[in-house]
Amino acid sequence: MNPKQLACIILLMVIGTMTYTAQIIHKKVATTRAEAEDAETAALTAESERSTAEIGTTVYKANTEDLRRFLRSWLPAIEHVQTQQEAEQNIELSLRERGINLVRSRKTESKTSVGNKLIPRSVITTLTIEEEFAKVLNWLGDIERRLPTARMKVVQITGGSTITQLKMDVSFETPIFDLAAADADKKKAAPKPKVTKS
Repeated sequence: MNPKQLACIILLMVIGTMTYTAQIIHKKVATTRAEAEDAETAALTAESERSTAEIGTTVYKANTEDLRRFLRSWLPAIEHVQTQQEAEQNIELSLRERGINLVRSRKTESKTSVGNKLIPRSVITTLTIEEEFAKVLNWLGDIERRLPTARMKVVQITGGSTITQLKMDVSFETPIFDLAAADADKKKAAPKPKVTKS
């Protein structure tokens, strides 16, 4: 093989290597450019989703403002009675302060709600009171003030043993709220934020 042929072969090998290297570099540049475009598209999509979620949150807050204000106004009453003993103490204190001594019968029982985590228990109180007309009605109003979440089930008023007295059979249910369990359930149910890779 003469030197001209050898030089041609070496030149062809150099040109082939340069072409191969150029193709590899071109592919890497194209791949990097495509990845950059995909990342930019993903970033724009994520920004759009964030803006949409922010608008949704603002609308949700505006739509639920009345309900949240209502809940805030009731929170002190809900937190006031957290146990059965507190409910019973409120009733006893109210009877004492109103001067009602003739309590004919009194029964307190606890009722459990299986599916309701916000109100897992309630206290059902049944009383038969015989006292002066004004004292009995004022006591009923005082119970409404002390236990505003209580639900009256039975209120039956009849005449008492004297002309100034009346007899009242009353039964009411006081819910015992568990706000911590409701908050824990809400946090469990909250969807996890999506993480996008760029």
